[in-house]
Amino acid sequence: MKRTLLALPLAALALPAAAELLYNDFEVAVPHLDLEACPAEMAEAAAQPVFCRVTPGHDSLHVFAFAEAGDRPFVAMRTYFQEDFTLSIGN
Repeated sequence: MKRTLLALPLAALALPAAAELLYNDFEVAVPHLDLEACPAEMAEAAAQPVFCRVTPGHDSLHVFAFAEAGDRPFVAMRTYFQEDFTLSIGN
């Protein structure tokens, strides 16, 4: 069952509007993990090369994509619920 995201992690609410969110602000204010690669659908949807960071939710993960070039502005965000992902730890 798919659910609608009602709120971003609380730390993200203190940041500038999503359209103005820069990676440096996110890096300092939001606890996150670096992803080795962005989810395929996020990378393919971006009109430019991106890198991704992930933050945990209750039963979900929030993935944030940032442009690799320039000031690394925020590009997209997607929430994945438990039934939408599997976790794998490196080799």
